[in-house]
Amino acid sequence: MKHIYYVIAMLTVVVIALGSCDKKNKEDETIEYYYSSTTNALVSSFRLQANTKVLANLDSVHFTIDPVRGMIYNADSLPVGTDVSHLLTQVSFKSTIGSAKYYIAYNKSGTVHRDTITYSSSSSDSINFTGSVRLEVTSYDGSVTRSYDVHVNVHQSQPDTLNWPVTARESLPGAAADVVAQRTVQWNNMVVCLVENSDDYKLSVSNALADAWSTTDFTPGFTPVVNSLASCDGMVGLLDTDGYLHTSEDLQSWTKTDVRWSSIIGGYDDRLLGVTADETPLLDEFPRREDFIAQRVPADFPMTGRSQLVAASNHWTVAQQALMVGGTLADGTVTNKTWGYDGTTWAVINNENNSLPALRDAILVSYFTYSVNATNYKVTQKDTWLVMGGFAADGTPNRTTYASFNQGIAWSKAAASMQWPGHLPSMGGAQAIIDERTQRAGAPRRVSKPVTEWTVPYIFLFGGHDAQGRLLNNVWCGVISRMTHKPVY
Repeated sequence: MKHIYYVIAMLTVVVIALGSCDKKNKEDETIEYYYSSTTNALVSSFRLQANTKVLANLDSVHFTIDPVRGMIYNADSLPVGTDVSHLLTQVSFKSTIGSAKYYIAYNKSGTVHRDTITYSSSSSDSINFTGSVRLEVTSYDGSVTRSYDVHVNVHQSQPDTLNWPVTARESLPGAAADVVAQRTVQWNNMVVCLVENSDDYKLSVSNALADAWSTTDFTPGFTPVVNSLASCDGMVGLLDTDGYLHTSEDLQSWTKTDVRWSSIIGGYDDRLLGVTADETPLLDEFPRREDFIAQRVPADFPMTGRSQLVAASNHWTVAQQALMVGGTLADGTVTNKTWGYDGTTWAVINNENNSLPALRDAILVSYFTYSVNATNYKVTQKDTWLVMGGFAADGTPNRTTYASFNQGIAWSKAAASMQWPGHLPSMGGAQAIIDERTQRAGAPRRVSKPVTEWTVPYIFLFGGHDAQGRLLNNVWCGVISRMTHKPVY
């Protein structure tokens, strides 16, 4: 009997032992599989440790980790002058690792220095990010090693300055030494510039402002009022000296209409907008919609000196909105109001938070600005309307740039980086044309995928006049510096 109990006991031990062995084998298999996984040397998060002596909120700067290309970088560069020569890092990994080492190379006093630092969460060794930094991560079992190029990007110049290089200034296309008038519009993916010299008219066309102009004599068969030139989808309009509207679909053949206006306000969709030359002026359009009824011009509507009419789609309105600012009323008063047109109705849209001064011949631009989050230094592009130049009622030039971030409802003084530079002459009545130029990459300055070119919206200011009304034979080109920097991904 005792013998039977003994056999049963031994069998139980064997079963337990086999079960334990099986469990151990399964655990070993799991561990082996885990450590041969492709994730066992991955960096899961990277940040800089706080150091207010270097920069406020340094530990909140966002870093992108790209394991495919082996890159870790901050897409939004740190402010100009940030010292990145002594920074501590905080790194997390996808799984337990064997080791992580920084391989550092930087230039000091003309000599290349190389350091190797083993990373640990309690490490007090700072990293010099002024040169090249490579983080090498090895898995727990030593079977996998991953390498990451780590860059802490810092702006080399003030990125949000609206620059107007002196070297980029050009003369008006087709202009002679005695040029007396000009008007420039965008139409059919072209830029069209009409110039009046003392003894002839020149029409210049460019498919892209970076390319050459094609200039020809302009002989439309009537005497044009050059500064009335306007465009809309499908046609260009121009008044003659008697106020009659002429239209063209090819810039060569012109058709006289029976419409007689005192001025053309601008274009909206497939029609031109204007003010009739009647004794009681009306807000008119051509061609007229079937249900259109001309309305009397409101007393606070600018008759002359208003900015160009600029249309832009946006999230503030259901329909496309066109804006214009300032101008002189019928009674001679100079206004600071912003007028909007949505395809059917004209209305004053600015509210009481309007710090825009009363201006005539102001320059209106639909453009962009950038805001930087003070906590994580993330950059956000914002749709922005800008008002530049123009003159006060007494003729004093305006050299302050104003901005609106809500479609002209409220205006305020723009940031210092957007203000009119000293070398740019005071002017009013210039036409602002936004033209996208292709920017090509030079020597790589920041971490990026292989981007060789990208489009940049440049502001071109055509003509304009001084306080005495004299035409300025200038084309100025401006752009926010940040836009010309090679995109970071």
